[in-house]
Amino acid sequence: MVPISPVYANISSFVTKYNWKPQQNALKPKEIDFQKDLPWVRDNVLTTALSEINELTFAPEDIKYMESIGIKLPFKSGRECVDFIEKENIRLHFAKPYEKGVHAQYSFDRNAIMINKKYQNTKDFAVMLAIGEAILHEAGHAKDKDGQSSVQEELNFLGMNAVAHRAFIKKYGKVFSNSTAPIVADGVSIYEKLFFDPDPDKKRLIARMKEKYGDLPSGDRLHPPGKIARAVLQ
Repeated sequence: MVPISPVYANISSFVTKYNWKPQQNALKPKEIDFQKDLPWVRDNVLTTALSEINELTFAPEDIKYMESIGIKLPFKSGRECVDFIEKENIRLHFAKPYEKGVHAQYSFDRNAIMINKKYQNTKDFAVMLAIGEAILHEAGHAKDKDGQSSVQEELNFLGMNAVAHRAFIKKYGKVFSNSTAPIVADGVSIYEKLFFDPDPDKKRLIARMKEKYGDLPSGDRLHPPGKIARAVLQ
């Protein structure tokens, strides 16, 4: 199945600068009632991860930047993702992955997002946030309802992880800095840096995508390939 995305704790300011001011009239995310809204989610790590992404707002300037490089996010906020999970009755649980080294994956047969069981019972808050990013990514695959993937699809979902990661760092500062867990060190601490690389040709991002997803088609019906996706298969 498909490995998840995520990102880097050292945020560069070369593309977008955080200059948000709290919106006085912004709607507060609905608190999740896990007994009523998502009764199948009982694990404390998963409930923490879901609660964190439910409250996550993506920076408008980051969304615009992604659009400018050909990335289309499946969700524009964490709450949008959680609402989708609730509506589609998607199960979340820890399990042994189908492939070694996979942090998370979505099973179409089971309508379930499965997080690598090595992270079960973690006390590392950075890992819980990374699990939240994994849920965002895999919910994107669930939204497609086709059981297939492509380089552009992965770029779209990894780009969303990069935007979400920046939002978590804005909220929690250097929360990821000291975590050595693979889901952070080789997951969430990579893609923010690659997507927001000042290199206009995104050579490092293309190399990473070629390594991880070079066996996939460049695009598909739901995800027409953009410049970066096409470059991955050249």
